[in-house]
Amino acid sequence: MRPQTISILVVTGLVACSMAVPGLIGAQQSAARQEMQSSESNAKNGRVEQSAKHLYRATRDEAEDAAMTTQIKTDLLKDKATRTFSIHVKSNQGLITLTGHVDSAQTAARAQSIAAHVSGVQSVKNELTWPKTEQ
Repeated sequence: MRPQTISILVVTGLVACSMAVPGLIGAQQSAARQEMQSSESNAKNGRVEQSAKHLYRATRDEAEDAAMTTQIKTDLLKDKATRTFSIHVKSNQGLITLTGHVDSAQTAARAQSIAAHVSGVQSVKNELTWPKTEQ
């Protein structure tokens, strides 16, 4: 294949991904979103190789975050103390945020412990709430 053909294919792929990936990434300014913005900027400026590298990193980061989120949610559903609660999990490069409502501080601590033991998790921000009468 000629270099020009490869460049056209890469740019076409980048344009397609740039239309699909933002919905997956969401509004938060994650590392993956920053990589996507760098990819787009490089593509516009004709730096196809750099653009492809940023696109790869963004895709890898999103896949790793999705895998961590899925594993944490699975583990929370397997645990007797946490399975009956709707606990929301957000991942951003190993930084996990738990939100939702549980019945007690003990359940919130249990959810945090479960999340912390998943491979790749670096820290857990526990924003779970529970009734004020339970301390």
